[in-house]
Amino acid sequence: MIPGSLDAGERLNIRGAFQAFKVWVRRYFWLWIAYQIVKGIITTTIVWAPLAYLYLGK
Repeated sequence: MIPGSLDAGERLNIRGAFQAFKVWVRRYFWLWIAYQIVKGIITTTIVWAPLAYLYLGK
C-alpha cells in the first residue's frame, strides 16, 4: 500500500483534515511570526544598515 493512501472501505475525512490544519496553524503561527521578526532584524543589520551608511555617508 502507498503511504497516505486510503484503504478499500475508508472514506476521506475532509472535516477532520480541516480541523487538523486549523490546529497546525494555531500551533505554528507565533513561531512563524517570531521567525519573520528575527529574519527582519538580521537582514536590516547585515544588509540595509551598511548600505544606508555607505549611501548617506557621502
